[in-house]
Amino acid sequence: MSGLFGTLNTATKGLNAQQTALQTIGHNVANANTTGYTRQRVTMQADLAQSVAGVGQIGTGVRIGNIDRVSDQYVNTQLRDAHSTTEKHKSLSDIIGQLEATFNEPSDTGLSNQISEVFNAWTYLASNPEQASARTMLVQTTETFTDTIHHMANSMDSLHKDTLNELDKSALDANSTLKQLENLNHQIWQASVRGFTPNDLLDQQDRLLTDLAGKVDITVERDRFNRVSVDVAGTNVLDSSSRKELAVVTKEENGTFYLSNGDSVEGPEGENLIGKVIVKNEAGSATFINPQKGSMKGTQDALGVISDMQSDLNEFAFSFATAVNLIHSNGGDYDNGGVEFFNNGELTKENAALNIRVSESLRKNPENVVSGKDLNNTFSGDGSRAQAIAGLQYQNLSLNSESWTFNQDSMKIEGSGVGSTLFSRYNSMVTEMGIVKQQEDNMLDTQSALMHLLTQRRESISGVDINEEVVDMIRYSSAFQANSRVLQTISEMLDTLINRTGV
Repeated sequence: MSGLFGTLNTATKGLNAQQTALQTIGHNVANANTTGYTRQRVTMQADLAQSVAGVGQIGTGVRIGNIDRVSDQYVNTQLRDAHSTTEKHKSLSDIIGQLEATFNEPSDTGLSNQISEVFNAWTYLASNPEQASARTMLVQTTETFTDTIHHMANSMDSLHKDTLNELDKSALDANSTLKQLENLNHQIWQASVRGFTPNDLLDQQDRLLTDLAGKVDITVERDRFNRVSVDVAGTNVLDSSSRKELAVVTKEENGTFYLSNGDSVEGPEGENLIGKVIVKNEAGSATFINPQKGSMKGTQDALGVISDMQSDLNEFAFSFATAVNLIHSNGGDYDNGGVEFFNNGELTKENAALNIRVSESLRKNPENVVSGKDLNNTFSGDGSRAQAIAGLQYQNLSLNSESWTFNQDSMKIEGSGVGSTLFSRYNSMVTEMGIVKQQEDNMLDTQSALMHLLTQRRESISGVDINEEVVDMIRYSSAFQANSRVLQTISEMLDTLINRTGV
């Protein structure tokens, strides 16, 4: 169409295009503070020209080519990966911080101080073996020591259970996110096959992928409809036609491992599966996966640290009780009056921290505590056995308590292998935990700085700049007014042509 009506149509298309651009700017400004929003930009193109014989091609105005998201998927992928790594270190650092609170070192109420108090009580008894109060004080001080170990063991057990529950909750949250992504895939496909670009749905998709990456490391691929396919730790959990769920092994009974919903699961024989993450397959089987990033990986690592600390505390309690008992009972000479100071017969390396206590006979009758070389405390003023036990705080003992033997002549424990003092063993536990915490805090600081840098980079590309939007608003508003002026001029020309010419 040419002539005035063609020009009228051109101006109308110009009005519509500028109005669409202004509406998009309004959408950007309205979402300036919306988390994860990607600013949108209207792409305008010259419409198809009209060929006029003897003249050439005459332009017919403008059309909207597309409304694009101003996004860099490479930066988005970097940000998602960095978020996954950050959440891993954040989760591990938080849980180790709670474990540090359980040890409460250094402090007057920590186990380190209680160990010193116990050895001081033995030293006092060695110097004052004839005082009944010295024995009573020793038993009471040791009970405070065992109560502290019990409290630590119970706290670590509770922390282990809470951490396992948190890991299971993360799996459930990941499943919820995967379901939302599945629904979004369908909505995005419906819009795409109609020729639309669902920008706001794609923003929501990116936000959900970031949330999922915060839980576990993922790999994302998109098809031509912008539907996502997601692999978790190398195993596919979502594609255009199916979705799988994550789960965590949370308990073991009689050699059978169970998920939190009660379903049993089989894995490598002889391996402890508690805290392992699986992908449920459609056939009912399970695929074990090993996350490398995300809060689930951090929580898994924390479970390992807690388990190691529980084992170390049990080992320490067992070694402490065994060493004191060997000297106090004269190497287990129970037939000739030897008495256990701790309930060593009830202890194992797996339960010592929860069960260590002063033997019942000594709690009821502290005067039965043996202080001298004679097991019946025959010689008044003999504190040699108490002094030998007090000397344990300085004696290096082999790490394998099963190799220990008691030398009745020197009143010392002997054993082959590399050794350390009892106090050093406990101090090593605290030091090891502190090193892990410091490493995670340093990694978290580094990752947080990287996250800040990548977030700024994304915002510089995809974020809404109010000043820039205002400049564009003025530009499109001016173009809208100019097109309105063209319409007004054409209207006047048509009025002249129709109403003021002719007969």
